[in-house]
Amino acid sequence: MKKDFFVFRHGETDLNKALKAQGCGMDVDLNTTGIEQAALLIDKLQDKGLEVIFSSPLKRARHTAEIVAQALNLKVFVENDLRECFYGDAEGHLFADYAAEWDAWKQPHNWEVALPNGERKIDALNRVMQVLDKLCLKPYQTMGVAIHKGTMSNILAKFGYATWEIPNCGVMHLVNENGVWRVDGNIF
Repeated sequence: MKKDFFVFRHGETDLNKALKAQGCGMDVDLNTTGIEQAALLIDKLQDKGLEVIFSSPLKRARHTAEIVAQALNLKVFVENDLRECFYGDAEGHLFADYAAEWDAWKQPHNWEVALPNGERKIDALNRVMQVLDKLCLKPYQTMGVAIHKGTMSNILAKFGYATWEIPNCGVMHLVNENGVWRVDGNIF
């Protein structure tokens, strides 16, 4: 059986704009640009056949999901373990303040890394993948998933993609076919 997931990053927040780390400890909503980006996301997703959207509990992802869901007449369900990675001491600080630590985090197969007092990259990946595995048991064939740059990057790294630059409201197509996961195509 095949399940399609259109996994998308939330729209811009003021912390994104200021180049500061958010993580799951910073529950910031979308700014005006982020709301506009979420509205443009509707065009990217309207012909994908989404039946439902699952979202991180954080305001920025939930708000993005709600904008898309309202336009496409879908329900949004919150899954707490879809939240962003916990970046510990780096949250709320400029990325430049922790440049060496971020460089280590961005390495695709450096799974044991964590920002000071934060969550290990492998733990964040496993947490999100467990939710996605659980969603495969739902009666839907095509689902939207509203998450974050860090969690999307971890998924991409799992499949050998060396990317950290995921734009706000960027979308990836993730497929589970007979229990095997794959990324289908590029981020759009």
